[in-house]
Amino acid sequence: MNKIFLFIILLTSSLLSSQNFVGEKFRLSADSGNIVITFEDQNSDGTYIGGYLTKSFGKLTITKKDFQSKFIPNLKKISGKEDYEIVEDTYRLDKYSFDTEIVFIQVGNKIGSITKQEIKKLRKMKLNI
Repeated sequence: MNKIFLFIILLTSSLLSSQNFVGEKFRLSADSGNIVITFEDQNSDGTYIGGYLTKSFGKLTITKKDFQSKFIPNLKKISGKEDYEIVEDTYRLDKYSFDTEIVFIQVGNKIGSITKQEIKKLRKMKLNI
């Protein structure tokens, strides 16, 4: 009985300590040490498997510290620009003049997007670091 109670407490505490944000084409989840951004790959039309369309997704995993100190400031900086790029070790951010509301994120050959409104909401997120 004590083991079940302990398991429930651990499960509840991990759920309460995690944070999530759902954007139009991406999902951000935060746990004890990392931020994971999963986004729909706009560089792929998907693949049909067994008659069902399966979409492709990209994933960026960064520390909470890098998220607050690099990723968010980079998003803020690039969202106000036209035809601009920021290249980091694990990701790349691109902004184009043909779409003033979208910032593109690239991880490997996977490309996702974040809107200016979503960037504003992400900047207001308070993470427990």
